[in-house]
Amino acid sequence: MALAIAYDLVTRYRLRLADPRDGRLGELLGHYVLAAAMWNGPRAALVAFYEPPADPAAAGADLAERCDAARRWGLDRLHQQGAQVCDILLIALGPLAGTLSAATRPGDPVRLGVAWVDTASGNAGVVLPIPPGMPSVSELRARARAVHEGAPTPTLAAVDLAERQAVAGGYVAPVRRAMVSQPYLTYSLIAVFVVIWVLEFTTLSIHSTSSGPDICSWGALPNAEFYPSFGQSPACGIAWWRFVSSAFLHDPSSVYHVLFNSIAMLFIGRLVEQLYGRLVLLGVFLITAVGGGLFWVAVSTFAPSLPGIAPISISLGASGGIAGLIGLLLMVGRVQGKNVPVGIAHTVRNYAVTVIVLNVVLTFVFGVSLDINNYAHIGGLITGALLGCFLPPLRSIGGRDPGIVERVVLWGAIAFGAVAMLFALFNLATAIMHPVPLTG
Repeated sequence: MALAIAYDLVTRYRLRLADPRDGRLGELLGHYVLAAAMWNGPRAALVAFYEPPADPAAAGADLAERCDAARRWGLDRLHQQGAQVCDILLIALGPLAGTLSAATRPGDPVRLGVAWVDTASGNAGVVLPIPPGMPSVSELRARARAVHEGAPTPTLAAVDLAERQAVAGGYVAPVRRAMVSQPYLTYSLIAVFVVIWVLEFTTLSIHSTSSGPDICSWGALPNAEFYPSFGQSPACGIAWWRFVSSAFLHDPSSVYHVLFNSIAMLFIGRLVEQLYGRLVLLGVFLITAVGGGLFWVAVSTFAPSLPGIAPISISLGASGGIAGLIGLLLMVGRVQGKNVPVGIAHTVRNYAVTVIVLNVVLTFVFGVSLDINNYAHIGGLITGALLGCFLPPLRSIGGRDPGIVERVVLWGAIAFGAVAMLFALFNLATAIMHPVPLTG
């Protein structure tokens, strides 16, 4: 049982097997059948397995002594290692009854948890809350159940080999592999942006001096109902589907709009696809594009005197959704994905902050007169950061698989986006097939 859990400790939680003769174990030396520790860095950690006495009364006294010794060891380890926090998890290889009242106090640098696993029943439980960054009780229970059902368990040599391979390959190796994978969905989104822009440019050039579809017919999002450029055209209103379709449109009069957003998607979308996967990339892009549009319309309605707000204007472009992807990256490793290597998470967050400064703050200062919709950027960024509190990176790089609710929300957003684009296509087809003649 201890070896089955230890395999996860060295491969997923970055701990190293502790030699039973290692003097760094101090007064814990010889009192545990197996242990794994983190000996350097700002966080010290120890997971130690022991066999509790059969007598419940003796087991309680034994555990109390072990907790006291573990706390003393943790304080000593903080001094020797120069760490900021020490997480300790004691795991009894047998059932323990009751709970302990000596829980870790908030702000205590030594955080001690106690759990038990029982292969006879395939169950596990918690006596003291497990510190963050340690195997959860559900993981322990899953391992106990697997051993109880006869699943093969690794030998000590296999655990040792797995540790050596993890160290030799580097714990960031899975992230490195993800970072060199081809982001095909990102390329596809860029291709969609470019193809739609070419069609916009072509049709609007053809109809520039005659009746026909204008940018509102294509699905741009207005902040108020108005009549477009052709005198007798139907009113351009805030239809629900325009919150999606506007994210795939770009200014047909300038190639720079689609060019800049395509470059931004190449750098930002690639990171999201490689770290979070294709489902999260597309779902978050659509949700945050809608969030950015809603924020802009709300500000236009309730605070029309703010800088950069025109009484009647339209919004189009992928930048709101791209800002949402930046917000998602800003949260990597904070709430979700805490097992992502610290260096990688820190680098990604710094990159996201740099992009935020360049694309939101600077454009807000210098771009108010350049028709840059900063409010859609801000709305998308906030929406993406909120989603980042719930959506995890890929399991292979230290995250987890999305839950059922998360998958339903993401697939629902994609279905919503598909239906919205069908409405936009129908609206455009109607404008093409039934053009309104110009009036003098």
